[in-house]
Amino acid sequence: MEEDQQAPRYRTIWLVLSFAIMIFGSALVGVHAWVDDVAKRYGATAETTRERVHSNRLIVDLPRHRDKPWNASIEEAMYVDYDDVPPVMREAILTSEDSWFFYHPGFNPFAIGKALLSQFGDDPRGGSTITQQIAKQVYVGSRRDFRRKFDELAISLWLEWHFSKRELLEFYFNTPFMGHNTKGLEAAARYYFGYSFKRERAQNVAFTPDMAASLAVTIKNPTGGNPTKPRNMGEARRLLLVMGLEPTVLTKKAVADTKLPRRFASHAFAKDRRLSDQFGSARDLAVERLDDKLGGRNARQASLDVVTFYSSETQLYLETAIEKHYPPIRSAGYDRLTAVVVDNATGGIAAIIAPPGTTLYPGSTVKPLLSLCAIVEKGWTAQTRVDDSPYGIPPVRNGDRRYLGRITLEQALAASRNPPFVRMMRTFGRSCANEVLERINTTFRFAGARDRSLALGAEPVKLMDLLDAYVTIATCGRVSNGPLILKQARDRATQTVVLEEKAEALPRNAKLTAAFGSLHTMLQATTGPTGTANGSRFVNDVAAKTGTSDDSRQITLITFTKAYTVLVSAAASDPGKLKRHLSSHVLVKMVSNLNANIHGGRDPGVLGCGPGMEVAGR
Repeated sequence: MEEDQQAPRYRTIWLVLSFAIMIFGSALVGVHAWVDDVAKRYGATAETTRERVHSNRLIVDLPRHRDKPWNASIEEAMYVDYDDVPPVMREAILTSEDSWFFYHPGFNPFAIGKALLSQFGDDPRGGSTITQQIAKQVYVGSRRDFRRKFDELAISLWLEWHFSKRELLEFYFNTPFMGHNTKGLEAAARYYFGYSFKRERAQNVAFTPDMAASLAVTIKNPTGGNPTKPRNMGEARRLLLVMGLEPTVLTKKAVADTKLPRRFASHAFAKDRRLSDQFGSARDLAVERLDDKLGGRNARQASLDVVTFYSSETQLYLETAIEKHYPPIRSAGYDRLTAVVVDNATGGIAAIIAPPGTTLYPGSTVKPLLSLCAIVEKGWTAQTRVDDSPYGIPPVRNGDRRYLGRITLEQALAASRNPPFVRMMRTFGRSCANEVLERINTTFRFAGARDRSLALGAEPVKLMDLLDAYVTIATCGRVSNGPLILKQARDRATQTVVLEEKAEALPRNAKLTAAFGSLHTMLQATTGPTGTANGSRFVNDVAAKTGTSDDSRQITLITFTKAYTVLVSAAASDPGKLKRHLSSHVLVKMVSNLNANIHGGRDPGVLGCGPGMEVAGR
């Protein structure tokens, strides 16, 4: 009897539980669908997230910055891995920003409640978790409306579902604006304290808990509360005490001294050259290209978050190589230096020292481009014989004042002989070369002046046109639209992508691919014992071409590996004031040093254009 009475009660409990489970399950499905919809609207993917947190950022308002690109705001980043950040820095970040980070699902309802209550007091605070801040910085933006906050919450959940807590914390180390044009902990530590988390053993500066606290509190107020401001000192001291650490420099007496920042963050006050100063050429080029591509009336009004292909680390390697090897070249009278590093995987400019619209006298660097006509249209090979003997009136001379007679095309390129290429130009005509250049979708053309001058590179050409042709050859046509600088531009208010650039490959063409491969082989010989770029081989497979203008006013060296294309050129603004006339071979040490550093001791692989190559950007 009693069992009969309890049976309906159990059925009721099961019905209630089943109903609750159904409601909970439906809610989960609904939340999942909502999160996926918001993530899709913002284009959130694992690859996009990683790409954005690794990138520098420009904030460009085209109406204001078109003619004054130097005013565009810069957030310079240098990515640092989780393991490179010391525990005290991690603890300072978590204590200051989100002590429940490892326990919440992306949002903290208690923190949100406290933030709401604080709005009615004298010290209003935010309730965003670290994950929500990543969502705002990487995807949602900072526009002020309720929909953005809900979008931020959805993206936060999406991030938590797709990345581990460790990965998210690493992202956060690299995303916040830290004042003075720096983004992330590494750039900020370098700027304020002259310290690098990435190079712990290769520096004299010791990282301290005081520094960690100072950087951590900067995130809340990067402009008015960074380590160069007295306010930062007091906030950092309070954070250390909360962490249970006794401040060493930031004592109670010391933080009362308004002059403390100049001692504590002395590197920021004494440093003449900031990372962002080196970003100048890339920034100017990015603004110019934005204006070219977004010239419409509506686009001109947009304030844009711009991500470029520029790499701070690569730029630093370039600057270091210049500091080490350029002084004797400059003292000879070559007072203008141009340098560009292109990542062959993306076609993007990783480092640059050159204003937009730069031209140069390319010298013999045009010879491989002229050779494309003979190789593609006339069936020439590396072993085709050419004549290195007096030609024309007055006779075309070589730099060493000698002639080698009948030699191979490969030898002519490697030793940079002049008569064979003047003969080639006059025999086949510039139209033959230009037709092939058009087929490979490069902007470089042999135009104007006399054939003889064009064949010897004695007329100025646009830097980017010359690089465009070389990157196409170096990548075997996988990148036909380089060098790129703009990776992505997003409207700051809505974070809508308004421009995105990727490498574009040439249509597959056996003749062109074979020609590129042939040039790879021949230009590798240029780095050999009898080549004009001898000494360039920091690894086995390095191709190169030197170029010296006829009056030695400009010297140029272009190298490429499977990974990078590098151009360095030195010019005299007044050739009449040259103290010594140098050949382009003097650039070899500088470029070899640069190449060794940007390749990081890794062999990029074998050059050549064999089958089965992947298309960049796809």
